[in-house]
Amino acid sequence: MRTSYGVVWREGEHPLARGKLELLPRTMRLDGMIGAEPTTREIAYDYLSEIRIGRSSEERIDGRPSLVLAPLGGDPLSIASVAQTGVLAEIAERLTALQLDRGSGRRLAVVLPVREEAREAVRELLAAGPPFDPDALGLDRHQVFLTASEAIFIFESRRGADALTPLLQTAELWQSAAAWHDYLSGPPRIAEDVFSWTRDHAQLDSTLLPPGLHDGDGVAS
Repeated sequence: MRTSYGVVWREGEHPLARGKLELLPRTMRLDGMIGAEPTTREIAYDYLSEIRIGRSSEERIDGRPSLVLAPLGGDPLSIASVAQTGVLAEIAERLTALQLDRGSGRRLAVVLPVREEAREAVRELLAAGPPFDPDALGLDRHQVFLTASEAIFIFESRRGADALTPLLQTAELWQSAAAWHDYLSGPPRIAEDVFSWTRDHAQLDSTLLPPGLHDGDGVAS
């Protein structure tokens, strides 16, 4: 499987660099030159908060669409292929898969940008249910939230990101994704988990138990 790509990239307002992008086991590495000066940039997959295709004039490189990567800290990176533009989609898919593989949490949120005029059509797709069996995949919970411009898919499993591996390989999922194609305004994104709160399990009030049980007969005293 391909792990190295010829690219040009720009980090924030820094000058354009030229070299190669390597997909390593735990990190993405950019290695090349800015003019006559060597430059190297390495980012862990789980340190990326956003992966998307940038098409605005500010995000394009030499007029070409770019792959925009937003790390949790620092300036965003815009990357363009020195070959055909289809390579960007390949890199985006590989990065997303590698990011999922590195995830250790039991919850994952995937955000699909939706065209506003397609909201009702998207609602109908969602009402038909998922194109996979959540129980067979080992999911503990699966929810979808719909706003005027986004569909937000929540996956929860005690198995963590491992539960999503067979999901990404399911043919029915990709057939469903094709049905979504005309309704999306951009590629999927993985949402950053920045805060979580869970109520502690409530303690059993022994005074509410039947007589005999709150004296230590099998439950609590």
